[in-house]
Amino acid sequence: IARALNVERIGRQNPVSNDQMRTAQVELLHGESGWVEVKDNGLVYGFDATKVMYSSGNVTERHRMAKLQAEDDIVIDAYAGIGYYTMQLLVHANAGHVHACEINPNSIHALEWSAKENNVQSRLTVHHGDNLNTLRELRGTADRVLLGYLPSSEPTWEPAIQSLKDTGGTIHIHMNVEEERIESWCEETMQKCLQFADKAGRHWEIVSHHLEKVKWYAPRIRHVVLDVSFSSINSASEIEVSSTGLFLTIT
Repeated sequence: IARALNVERIGRQNPVSNDQMRTAQVELLHGESGWVEVKDNGLVYGFDATKVMYSSGNVTERHRMAKLQAEDDIVIDAYAGIGYYTMQLLVHANAGHVHACEINPNSIHALEWSAKENNVQSRLTVHHGDNLNTLRELRGTADRVLLGYLPSSEPTWEPAIQSLKDTGGTIHIHMNVEEERIESWCEETMQKCLQFADKAGRHWEIVSHHLEKVKWYAPRIRHVVLDVSFSSINSASEIEVSSTGLFLTIT
């Protein structure tokens, strides 16, 4: 097969491990190294495919991060992985600085390699370890927090909200949700986030300005991203459903 396709390596894909790091389980059948380099949206990512996962299905969300109005923002990427979103934010969205939190040393190696290749290492700080601890250490520092973990990022909602600046900011919440429950999940999620903010003594207004349906994760199950922003209270409550998703303001 390698001769027929004129390739040097062949791997067998297996299901991603259901462990904390969602470890790749690719078996290298032919060749000496699992290291690969992928070009996407003008950037290059490098990683060992036998040790870490690469999600090609997240391409639309990666490109959406590249188009955010995040110039000079201080961003926390709470599940940074190999830098799927970190690189897009630094290079294309021109974020001021990204704090990338990651527990997998193989992913960190890939992330740091890509930062050098894309020449953004001076605006990147990598935090190795459990992001529940890292987010507490970064409390009150961020304009924007990414919570890109499936099937659920809920364990980090509270520390993510606490890591925002006192003036507020935006969190991007990833989740697997049944298609018929997406609208109710958005409302429930925002209520929980508002409760976490109140618990931290931050009497904010909360508004969801975008819901992204990234991909089908399984039959009837969508990978979605809810953008939730916090600011000081200055408007009345309103609920509006639009063609692009749920827009919900709660005070």
